[in-house]
Amino acid sequence: MRIDPSYVSRILSGERDASWQHVLAICDLCNGDATLMKPLWEMAANVQPTGADPTRYLHTYLRALRYAAGSPSTATILASTQNTIAAADLRQALEGPGTPTWLVVRTITNALWGLPDLTLPLWRSATACVETSLPAEAFG
Repeated sequence: MRIDPSYVSRILSGERDASWQHVLAICDLCNGDATLMKPLWEMAANVQPTGADPTRYLHTYLRALRYAAGSPSTATILASTQNTIAAADLRQALEGPGTPTWLVVRTITNALWGLPDLTLPLWRSATACVETSLPAEAFG
């Protein structure tokens, strides 16, 4: 990584924040998925999401939480929600199309050890995007 080992240690212990370049280097060395690490880093670093489509970004963020949780199977995730959501809800949250309800997103976030307070603004952006993209004909 061409970084002093003590600095890397401080990053890993949480004493120092990792830059995106540091995260990329760690992903490269550990064969991690940088695409899924980016939304997690953005949330941790309080960086505005870079995704152009808020709905797609929410899906990517939820997939990133799944990745960070060790990529549990669908059955494991559903069991950890005590089967309060359906497999179709989980699939929609992770892949689309559209945006599931906040209850579904919050339940999945909790099941994947994420923080709903961080996910809620992403969900709001995704739902606002859908609401503002109605065609003019929808208004008569």
